[in-house]
Amino acid sequence: MQKEQTPKILYYSDELNDDFAGTDINQKKLPQNFKYISKNIFYVIGKFLITVLLTPIIYLVLKIWYHQKFINRKALKRAKHTGYFVYGNHTNGCLDAFLPQVLTCPKKAYIIVNPDATSIPGIRTLVMMLGAIPLPTDNSLTLKYLHCIKDRVTKNKSVIMIYPEAHIWPYYTDIRNFKADSFIYPVEHNVPVFCTTNVYKKRKIGRRPKVVTYVDGPFYPDPSLTKKENMTNLRNKVYETMKNRVNSNPVYKYKYDYIKK
Repeated sequence: MQKEQTPKILYYSDELNDDFAGTDINQKKLPQNFKYISKNIFYVIGKFLITVLLTPIIYLVLKIWYHQKFINRKALKRAKHTGYFVYGNHTNGCLDAFLPQVLTCPKKAYIIVNPDATSIPGIRTLVMMLGAIPLPTDNSLTLKYLHCIKDRVTKNKSVIMIYPEAHIWPYYTDIRNFKADSFIYPVEHNVPVFCTTNVYKKRKIGRRPKVVTYVDGPFYPDPSLTKKENMTNLRNKVYETMKNRVNSNPVYKYKYDYIKK
């Protein structure tokens, strides 16, 4: 019989800014001629093939390695004729990168990422094909970035995944405080919002937890509210829903235990 593993204690002081990803990537600025949307025929074909070929592989990785299971994924059908945004808790680098592709299939999922994701030499094009939308590193790229968001959601009716906690806290078992800033996108484009909450649960065999992903929504912008009020309202709905999900499940601490200084 396996002994219970004692979680390593990680101390934090700032929920909004502390990062425990441990990637140590040397972030590089995006070039001035960076293309958020490429219409090159070879790029378009490559992107299509990668999506088609990798989605079933990603599905198997989620099932075999993470023992992942969706609860209420059918809720997404209520927005099958429109683009939408999904907000989730950020507790696992690989899982959080892979999960949106399976979650929203057959809709294409994109993920707003920190520029770290496109700073690894030799794989920027691959990361972009997989759906990364890096935050602009220069004001001159902001318009291109915003146009890309609009194009994906309103024209292509695709899905954009956002992790509002911003930083990865591996296997964290609660929901961290996050700002309302990123909720400007669904408000401006008047599209629905969903949220996913990954909860780690103890398995009968083995130490590695199984991942249960709860899907909730849709939540809609309220036309009677101002832009700022709508952002706050959507943020609060998502945050409270995610908190309710983790609070309704027993806590299983795997690898790490987070303690505030």
